[in-house]
Amino acid sequence: MISELLNTKQLADRTGIAEITWAKRRMRGEPHTPPYLKIGRSVKYRWDDVEKWLASKSCSSTSQEV
Repeated sequence: MISELLNTKQLADRTGIAEITWAKRRMRGEPHTPPYLKIGRSVKYRWDDVEKWLASKSCSSTSQEV
């Protein structure tokens, strides 16, 4: 099955993180953003990649680094 592709607005809507925050994270690069696709001038995120990236950010303590 092909993973659903989301644009930045759709990603922001699903995660509750503002579009501008995702844009800034892309500029900073890994590990601040999940992998994304650049198709022409469009940026797309595979939802499966986003879920994996979010899972990798799971913490059990506020002092734990991610």
